[in-house]
Amino acid sequence: MSGPVRPYVITGGRSGSDRPGLAIESLVQALPAAGLDPDLLAGDHLNREHQRILTLCHDLLSVAEIAAHLRLPVSVVRVLVDDLRDLGAVQVRPPARQTDRLSTALLEEVLVGLRQLR
Repeated sequence: MSGPVRPYVITGGRSGSDRPGLAIESLVQALPAAGLDPDLLAGDHLNREHQRILTLCHDLLSVAEIAAHLRLPVSVVRVLVDDLRDLGAVQVRPPARQTDRLSTALLEEVLVGLRQLR
């Protein structure tokens, strides 16, 4: 069979997980493989996309960036990242809460100040 692999094949027919959904701006980073079973990482339990995510995520990447790199739908990447998180292979950092973000007014004041430096 040539051609693209269907998303349901990549995820084993799953469309989600028991955990609350990952936000597309959640950051994912691969963890050192020291605590993982070597047979697990050898590919017996992980498909090619799982392995590609681990390779990509040596640095922090968002779920949306992973989806773009892999050219897969975000929904598929969410399932794959959840698999890796369940195995302890990745760490997922949730996006900043709205209360932790800078206000638009403050950012505008900074921009005005920067423009005045010219």
